[in-house]
Amino acid sequence: MKITDVKVHLLRKKLSSTMRISRGGFTFREHAVIEVVTDAGIFGLGEGVGDPRMVKAIVEGVMGEEVKGLDPLNIEGIRKKLLDGKVYFERKGSVICAASGIETACWDILGKDLKVPVYQLLGGLARDKVEVYASDVYWEEDPRRMAANAERIAKLGIRTIKVHLGCEPPEKEVDRIRILREVLGPDVSLMVDLNAGYDGPSALRAARLWEPYNIYWLEEPVHPGLANVQASLRRQTGIPIASGENEFRLEGFKHLFDQGAVDIAMPDIGRVGGIQEARDICSLANAFGVPVSPHNFSSGVLLAATAHLMFAVPNTQLLEIDMSDNAVYHDFFPEPIQIKDGFAFLSDRPGLGVELGQEILDSYCENS
Repeated sequence: MKITDVKVHLLRKKLSSTMRISRGGFTFREHAVIEVVTDAGIFGLGEGVGDPRMVKAIVEGVMGEEVKGLDPLNIEGIRKKLLDGKVYFERKGSVICAASGIETACWDILGKDLKVPVYQLLGGLARDKVEVYASDVYWEEDPRRMAANAERIAKLGIRTIKVHLGCEPPEKEVDRIRILREVLGPDVSLMVDLNAGYDGPSALRAARLWEPYNIYWLEEPVHPGLANVQASLRRQTGIPIASGENEFRLEGFKHLFDQGAVDIAMPDIGRVGGIQEARDICSLANAFGVPVSPHNFSSGVLLAATAHLMFAVPNTQLLEIDMSDNAVYHDFFPEPIQIKDGFAFLSDRPGLGVELGQEILDSYCENS
């Protein structure tokens, strides 16, 4: 089997609700979905998570040509060429995101060729269901609106909810956390994502002010390049620190672990180097005693890849779910991922179990 073409589909969907975080806001959700085509009539889907237009330029300008004629079933060969094949190593950034999408698509092709789901290729089912958490309660001027959204999600049976704070100093965010905790009660876990919006002293003040409200984890409290600052924060708070969505490759996570900078690692398959790289990070995290909750906030393609990894790898926990209908999400699933009583259940369709239908292209694609 040979790769004959690599396409990038830029998908764009207008938001139906607010998405304000500490470092800005959005009007649209955008996805770079990568399609790898073969001479056997099998195609695979992956996703490069980051700047969609930059990913598209890299794939269509260079990277797609580099893999044409290669065997997509030889995933290690593809990985070596894309991730480590240059004289000057690309260790981080959009190049790794682009390679991640191509690598993921090759796993989809392999599963389809062998007529098995990707989780089977990763070692089989380690579990038959995965607990989910909702990550789409965004900052609003009126904390009651945030609380109402969180309450809506909790009534759907979701027992862990993440809110995005940090648009104001820690002292001014306390009321939001207090109201959220009052509305959700003690039985719903409450996560806080700062989206790297605070500096070290502000993050420490936040941790000390918010700790009484039983925060499940504090995510990306500071800039991702400040592992030493994050490690210092972790030593001074009882709130677990989660991060990693802006880290790349196995070596990047080893640095976080060596620094003692994380309690929960959050690799993103569409950024770290693909499915195999994420799996390797899970193994490394296990050796350090660090649980893994993969970052999963993009289209249904990334959701599928993340779910397959988590169903196969035991030291993963809590599948991130977007409950807002802002992403091109469920449209990809002929057999949707079922969510019941706060748990996700995965179908046994071959590959990743996702399809790029014409309806998606007609509705959301800028270059169809």
